[in-house]
Amino acid sequence: MKFSILSLRVAAAGLGLTVSAYAGVVDQSATNTPITYAKQVSRLVQANCESCHRPGQIAPFSLTNYRQVKAWSKMIKEVVQNKRMPPWHADKGVGHAFGNDRSMTDEEIETLVSWIDGGMPLGDEADLPEKIQYSSDWRIGEPDMVFEMPEEYVVEPIGVVPYQYFTTETNFTEDKWITMSECRPGNAKVVHHIIIFVRDPKDSGASLATSEGGQGFFDAYAPGSEAMMLKPGSARKIPAGASLVWQMHYSPTGKREADRSQFAIKFADGPIDTQVTTTEAINTGFEIPARANNHRVEAELTFSKGATIFSLSPHMHYRGKAFEYSLVYPDGREDKLLQISNYDFGWQTTYELAEPVHVPTGTTMKCVAHFDNSEANPYNPQPGKSVRWGDQTWEEMMIGFFHLSWDKDAQQAKAQPEAEGTL
Repeated sequence: MKFSILSLRVAAAGLGLTVSAYAGVVDQSATNTPITYAKQVSRLVQANCESCHRPGQIAPFSLTNYRQVKAWSKMIKEVVQNKRMPPWHADKGVGHAFGNDRSMTDEEIETLVSWIDGGMPLGDEADLPEKIQYSSDWRIGEPDMVFEMPEEYVVEPIGVVPYQYFTTETNFTEDKWITMSECRPGNAKVVHHIIIFVRDPKDSGASLATSEGGQGFFDAYAPGSEAMMLKPGSARKIPAGASLVWQMHYSPTGKREADRSQFAIKFADGPIDTQVTTTEAINTGFEIPARANNHRVEAELTFSKGATIFSLSPHMHYRGKAFEYSLVYPDGREDKLLQISNYDFGWQTTYELAEPVHVPTGTTMKCVAHFDNSEANPYNPQPGKSVRWGDQTWEEMMIGFFHLSWDKDAQQAKAQPEAEGTL
């Protein structure tokens, strides 16, 4: 999706993991007992790093044992002190709290750095926590169903690859409620993003709509993104007879590559009272002037009906510098939800509100983005040129996605019979 107490959270999310309790990681009060890997550091790494730093996952190396952590200790110290890792970009103390905050506390960082500076003792191996037993190499655990792109796509060594679209039939004979899903690139070297849309046979053309009242995209993969894992009682719906539309963004590597990506789902195994969908505040008409280092772009969406907001997914490209979400209520009151002062295109994070926010009819979601199109931005692919909206990463986007339940959908979901876990 992992988080600051990941070993507990993923078990609760139903991933089928066997996890020991996360406790006593940083409590060194009233004692001079040395910090050891076995007693403290192993638990910190397990909770904050291992979800990505293990075989088959996004990180380039594993951190699942003492030898590996010790070997990478110099880099670990640097990235936790400057807070590049664990990756989390929401400004502290601004806006709402987030349930998936994966940043480390100052006390945790101090414990880890003190252990590294103190010679990295292993300690008594009897103090090591129980190993997390991952039930599957899918982050959602063993899927109920896995779809593949209908054909392999070949990416040529050079050139611009327009977005590619593919369609897969679900062959569902009844509506299905999905609590977890995961997009998996077949060839991560060339797959920049995967977006899965659902095409409802009763509403032709609705699959790619993200306007108010539509489902928007169903799930997505992008750099640094995580699998969709909804809370119990919440689900996304795939209607009977629906098809999946794959939007694939490929980037050439300099040699011929092939890809056939996958999409996995888990069905709800209990009653559903909340239907989750996605919509957006978007601005496609901007122009970022050449060498502008803090160009402001705004987007708004006014709610014509009530809704409950669960999470936020800001999206820009390499010139993205900062992003914020605010709600402006009909009485003029403003509520800042999220502020990111140091946006990183390499981490397409979804920020899950610790407490969902209900908004009445007439509320406006206001998104504000800032872009750095100057030579001072080391990631700027074309310094000195004005930039407009475009699909490719050397162009720009400004989208504030948010994931919610419309009030009418919540009522309809409660009227559904208990969801079934089989086809």
